[in-house]
This record gives sequence, C-alpha cells and structure tokens, in this order.
Amino acid sequence: MRKAIMAIVLGFILSFGIVGIQKAEASTIVSVKKGDTLYSISNKYGMTVEELKLANKLTSNIIYVGKILKVKDSNEIVIKKGDTLYSLAKKHKTTVAKLKEMNNLTSNTIYIGQLVKVKTEVIIKIRKGDTLYSLANKYNTSVQDLKVMNNLKSNTIYIGQNLKVSQ
Repeated sequence: MRKAIMAIVLGFILSFGIVGIQKAEASTIVSVKKGDTLYSISNKYGMTVEELKLANKLTSNIIYVGKILKVKDSNEIVIKKGDTLYSLAKKHKTTVAKLKEMNNLTSNTIYIGQLVKVKTEVIIKIRKGDTLYSLANKYNTSVQDLKVMNNLKSNTIYIGQNLKVSQ
C-alpha cells in the first residue's frame, strides 16, 4: 500500500512539476534505498558529491530512504557558477540554439544546479572489432559512461548488440 501511494505521489510530481523539480523529463530520478550514500549514488551516475548536492539543493550530506533525487545521465551536465549556454555550446561543439532545443528552453537563462543535456543519444549496432574502449574514443566519452548508459555490468559486448552512445 505504501509503495502504491509513493508511486502515485511520484507520478503527480513528475506530471505537474511541483516541489521544484526542474527538467524532470531530462533527468533521471532515483529513490534513495537503504545503504545508499551521496557518494555511492554520485559514483554510480558519474557525478561528484558536490554536483549531486547542487542538482538537488542539498545543504548537508544526510539523505533518507525514500528521498527522490535527480541524477544526471551521461548526456547531461550540472550547471555551475559561470556557465552560460554560449560557453557550454562552445565546449561541447554545438550551438546555443541546439542546446535550447534539446532542453526545451525558451530563453538563454540557466541556473546553478540545473541539469542540462549537452548531447543527443543514438543507437549503434556492435560490429566485429568494436570494444567499449574503441567506442568511447570514437564518440568522445568514457567506458564508464557507456556502461552506465547501457546498464552494462562488465566490459563485454557482442557483435550485433545495440548500444546507446552520445553524439
């Protein structure tokens, strides 16, 4: 019964964007489980503890079971002091217009702690000779990001397998 109520509340939050969740559609939402720490969650999603705290407006390192947190996916960054759409576009070899389109932004205003997509995702089919390392180099990412993006537990991939990569 409690899980059903939590699911309804979470659905309401995601549907109506209440409780200050910015860009929920662009971010991954996780629920804190027993044994989770900010370090373990940030490590799993390729973030620093500071980025995780910033994205969730946390002022301490204390989290509780059931707390909903925003975590970035491998196509996102956490906005820090001094970031602008122009500087992000230049750094990630794209345009301000493309960043605004990917993030459904109507102005050039971004906020510290906001999660912003900087890449788009495509599906590739693994061919003979492909490795996570070679694909990470080809798509300018890391093996760890590819593993997280594709829920891989090991570095093993197979010919014909479909993988998500960022462009």
